[in-house]
Amino acid sequence: MNQDIYHRHNIILYNVLNQEVIFEEYFCNLLQIQEFKELFLLFAKIDNSKICYHNFNTEVQLKGQYGRADLYLNFDNQEYIFEIKNKCNTNLTDNQPKNYLKHLDNKNQNLFFIIPRQYKHIDEIKKRWKDKTNYNNVEKQILFWEDFIKNLKKSKIYDKYTEVKIFYDFCLYWFNLETVKFSKDEQIALKKGYLMSDFKNKSIPKVLQKLEEIIDNVGANCNLKVDNETIGYSYSIIVNNYIVYFGINYDLWDEIGMPIIIEIQNINSDYQEFELNLNNIKLKPKIYEETAKTDRQFSLYVDLDYKVDDDFFQENTIKTILDIIKQLQQ
Repeated sequence: MNQDIYHRHNIILYNVLNQEVIFEEYFCNLLQIQEFKELFLLFAKIDNSKICYHNFNTEVQLKGQYGRADLYLNFDNQEYIFEIKNKCNTNLTDNQPKNYLKHLDNKNQNLFFIIPRQYKHIDEIKKRWKDKTNYNNVEKQILFWEDFIKNLKKSKIYDKYTEVKIFYDFCLYWFNLETVKFSKDEQIALKKGYLMSDFKNKSIPKVLQKLEEIIDNVGANCNLKVDNETIGYSYSIIVNNYIVYFGINYDLWDEIGMPIIIEIQNINSDYQEFELNLNNIKLKPKIYEETAKTDRQFSLYVDLDYKVDDDFFQENTIKTILDIIKQLQQ
């Protein structure tokens, strides 16, 4: 198999549209394509066929020190602000949405948030908005990229314009919208609960249940809290400037064959490498591929030299985690 075909996902805008500012600029540029602009206006339920590409702009400084609009539409004495987030973990600023609504003179229908469906601060947007205006239809002003990309897929516009196609391909990857396909062996495994005939009495679900029981055990003994944001099954604790994760991390399990992992993230440098020296604990780096859902790109994991048995996970791991927490507190 020619691996070059899959290098960097064979996506032209790979590692280009990751940054929100670049993402919004490219998106705005696509609005000069008539069909794309019409699709977007229909998506936002803005009904006006006379709106032109030159009515849109980006990074517009709003009068009255009310912030900077990511995507801005001005037509027929009406202003529209589109706040664009293309990552699930990006924080809100003080302007969002309070000062935007002040600038728009509380015209709620003219403010939109376009965000990933799993954006972490959706509830905070709704709370701030309702506290400011008592507006009960906030949900209508919150739009999801996944829905727009599905509409784009149905429209087939990307078949006509290369510029749209490369944006579409990037979004499929970035927002995890690529079609999931299982091999025949994987389909059998999912249906029957095991990968090989030799494992009929040791099914995947039962093995995972045992792993989760061990993780729950260790988590309770180390006073960790359940972590609902990590892809896998894990617990976490914040110690000074670090987060210690313990549990199943599917990326690392697949990569290094360790079903249960202890991982450390530096809160202040999520996307930068850092060094950490812990006595008698060997650490290795893990670099994550960035997508909309990635909550960190770099971390260190403990190189646990273990055989898979209950004694290790319920005794040695407790000692290792407590040792890490103690050293990080110093």
